[in-house]
Amino acid sequence: MNPFAPRTYGSLERVTDRVYIFRNIVNSAVIMGDDAIAVVDTQVNEALAKRLIQAIASLPDHCHKPIRYAINTHYHWDHTGGNYVFKRIGAEIISSAQTKAFIEERTPRQKAFLLSRGFELGRDPYQADRTLAEPGDLDLGNQRLHLQQLGSAETDDALTIHVPQEGCVMAGDTVMTGSFPIFGQPVMNEGLMGTSVWLETLARVEALEPDHILPGHGPVAYEAELDLLKRLQRYFLDEVTARVERGLSLPALLDDLEAQLPDWITSIPVTWGTPRYAILRVYRGLMEDEELGWQHVKPSAIPAADAAAAEAACAPLTAWSEFRAVASELEEGGDLGTAIAVARRATEVLASEPATWVWLADLLMRGSRQVTSVLEKGDFFVEAQQALHYALTLAPEDVNAHAALGQFMIMRAYRNGDDPAEGMAHLQRAVDAITTPAWGPQRATLAQAHFYIGMGHRTNGDESLAHACFEAALATLPGFAPALLAQQA
Repeated sequence: MNPFAPRTYGSLERVTDRVYIFRNIVNSAVIMGDDAIAVVDTQVNEALAKRLIQAIASLPDHCHKPIRYAINTHYHWDHTGGNYVFKRIGAEIISSAQTKAFIEERTPRQKAFLLSRGFELGRDPYQADRTLAEPGDLDLGNQRLHLQQLGSAETDDALTIHVPQEGCVMAGDTVMTGSFPIFGQPVMNEGLMGTSVWLETLARVEALEPDHILPGHGPVAYEAELDLLKRLQRYFLDEVTARVERGLSLPALLDDLEAQLPDWITSIPVTWGTPRYAILRVYRGLMEDEELGWQHVKPSAIPAADAAAAEAACAPLTAWSEFRAVASELEEGGDLGTAIAVARRATEVLASEPATWVWLADLLMRGSRQVTSVLEKGDFFVEAQQALHYALTLAPEDVNAHAALGQFMIMRAYRNGDDPAEGMAHLQRAVDAITTPAWGPQRATLAQAHFYIGMGHRTNGDESLAHACFEAALATLPGFAPALLAQQA
């Protein structure tokens, strides 16, 4: 798979004659009536909401019908980020009363957590124009939607949309398929909190006898997908509870249970949730703790250093070149934890030198590739971002800091369909500061900056400008592998 290929950021798939699923980082559902259209969940951000609207407009059965309703299944950012866009085209935003309250109460904590994972959420979601405290119906013209809260699931405000004429249920994150589920936001007390409440909610969803269940994430769910979700929940409820009752500490519990996870669990792909997160979620639900969620008890994904080895490695070092050489050797030898410890020590000894902070950030970014969960990568991302921002406080025009920060922002935008403008601005500052023709390390930095500006244009869908930047990267550094890959796509 080419890591720099153009991305579509979602595609509409037909589920029934009048229901579609928009598959992306998060799913949206599109329901057609004779008179109007409803959308369930408005995407992660405004850029992706616009892409969803464009996709709807391309449908042959769209027939210029208005999007009358945009419904939020729950308060989470990835399901409400496009509310403003749908409001601007005249849709009525609808949620449960509980969702509206949660957006008001929980958004600051949610945003702070996601910022720590490397996600910039932008402005708070547009709040619902109409809220439902009781089950209610919406009419699209010969197409009835029944909205009701069937019980707590990933969140306590979970809303289900039943479209009986189509045999469809839009379940939001009550149902997740295709990768390991995330059983509740890490900084909230919600989800699989050591009880069977979510399983009971799933039973109520099944009681509607739908032919198709459209999940919040992943492919359309049928019996096999529901059975796997329920089996996962029962497994972690039983196994974590048993170890808590035996009095195991959290580190001992993690070591014991993770060593015994069966293949049917470890073979599930990981994107957001992980088996460790499931353990922490259930554990946190069984324990008294004033702090919300389980993020504060989660072991860092950054490998621990051998303290004695790190101290011995750092003791004789005084110059930046010495620290870098030792850290590089440790990284190449597979000891990432000690390499990071040496790089951190360099920022203590040589705190006023921007290069030490940029090197630490680069090392952390490379280290993040060792983990698959987007949220686990955040342990690396947050420290790397802090290091780069600090480098820029020391030297606001530092070329390498602008280039590294811009690269990070561009690839985040490319993965998520975000606006790449801020990252492109950092990269352009790096380009403008490098005297051409560039030589030595600056030549590679200039090639990288041109390339990642091109990836910003690719994220925006402008392939002509993207390829011009890839050519500029190759003119600067012939054979630059990322640019060659990007051109092949």
